[in-house]
Amino acid sequence: MPTPPETPPTADQISESVRTLLAEVLQRPPTEVDMTQRLTALPGMDSLHLVQTVVTCEKQWNIQLDEEELFDVRTGEDLCTLIRRTASAQEGTV
Repeated sequence: MPTPPETPPTADQISESVRTLLAEVLQRPPTEVDMTQRLTALPGMDSLHLVQTVVTCEKQWNIQLDEEELFDVRTGEDLCTLIRRTASAQEGTV
């Protein structure tokens, strides 16, 4: 299991980073990534891009996202919430 980060990332840090990452993966400007839209409905998104996004997020924040909880992630906002909750839990500050 990865070593937890020193301090959990803030909601704003996570949101900005996930939006930027999705934009890079989809080769679009971050302003075109609607975090409330279903990830699978984002232009150019496929299962490989989703896996790439999750793996990059886990590495960036040194966390391990629960696979079962990932099945409930529908939007960018959902992914941000899961990252924040996981980082906080691994820090012990749920």
